[in-house]
Amino acid sequence: MNKTDAVQPAAFDDSVSRGNLFLSRVLREFGLTAVTIAVFAFFSIYAQYFFGLDNVYDIARVSTYTLIVGVPTTYLFIAGEFDLSIGPNFALCNVCMALAILNHDLNPWVAAGIAVLLGTGIGAVNGFVTTVIGVPSFIVTLGMLSVLSGLALVLTAGAAVNYPDNLESSFFTVTNGVIGGLNNLPVSILWGLAAVIIGAWVLRYTRFGYHVYATGGNPRAARAAGISTRGVKFWCFVLTGASCGVVGALQGGWLRQGDPVGGSDFTLLVVAAVIIGGVALTGGEGSVYGTLLGAWIIGMLYNGFILLGVQSYWNQFFIGLVIVLVASGELALKRRDDLGEFIRSSRRRLSRRLVPQAFAGRSARRQKGGPASS
Repeated sequence: MNKTDAVQPAAFDDSVSRGNLFLSRVLREFGLTAVTIAVFAFFSIYAQYFFGLDNVYDIARVSTYTLIVGVPTTYLFIAGEFDLSIGPNFALCNVCMALAILNHDLNPWVAAGIAVLLGTGIGAVNGFVTTVIGVPSFIVTLGMLSVLSGLALVLTAGAAVNYPDNLESSFFTVTNGVIGGLNNLPVSILWGLAAVIIGAWVLRYTRFGYHVYATGGNPRAARAAGISTRGVKFWCFVLTGASCGVVGALQGGWLRQGDPVGGSDFTLLVVAAVIIGGVALTGGEGSVYGTLLGAWIIGMLYNGFILLGVQSYWNQFFIGLVIVLVASGELALKRRDDLGEFIRSSRRRLSRRLVPQAFAGRSARRQKGGPASS
């Protein structure tokens, strides 16, 4: 036996571990797909008008905003950080766009650009305080949640800001138009589709996507490999903030107003979609495809319960219950995986100790002129 033979058990265990991780991910996404289909089938059977094309478009339109912010939030969660200020960020950007149009007569395109820049700046602040100053992201974004919510209310005195009735712009066509050749498909759905396609490609096939997984999976190893984990987390915060600005602008183009409390439930929707989609709360695992299915499940629950005649207040109850159940299931799976990894590491340590000792014993017997093996 040579030295390379001694490390074969460890290499074999590592390959098995990677194979098990891939299989677990495939099974999770397959199961989530099955759940999505089951929820759609349930409401299609028991909720009148749910299966209609117009209603499906409505679900997709609402899910679009969740997806646009949910994709970079998926990056952020995979990198091991949180952002609880998503909803207030979105609402403040929405309000500032409306105020820019109403008080300064700005073109809606310019006002939308201001909203995106504002959201990007807020994300940069969250990222700087978290990665440079070192304050945990949970604390930073929890504080920003209150700051941004209060600022939106102060700027508007708690009332919605409506656009002028005679305001016309191509911006409203791009954000609230329909494509007649596709049975009046809302244009806004294409924004969500673009976010999913681009987000999935970046996370799966680019160096930045690899760095995001490495940062959340094993920060120490990532830093040893030359990855700037602080930089990765900072840019994830920036992208999340920018997406809030985009959604704030799209919401303004759709409803033609700025609502200071419009993002009150938005944080819950986005976080729920990401968690239901299978992103590990400890970082290092998740996918845009999972977030897509999570957003659709949330959208169908909200829409389906209304069509069933269930009070809208129950929506938050069921969404919160789903979050708790999914998080509990993830923790149970992680504990099982940790136990399996402990067993595999114990086997590797044992093989490293026993194999060299056996090799040394045979060498000693050869030197004494005895048989090499019994």
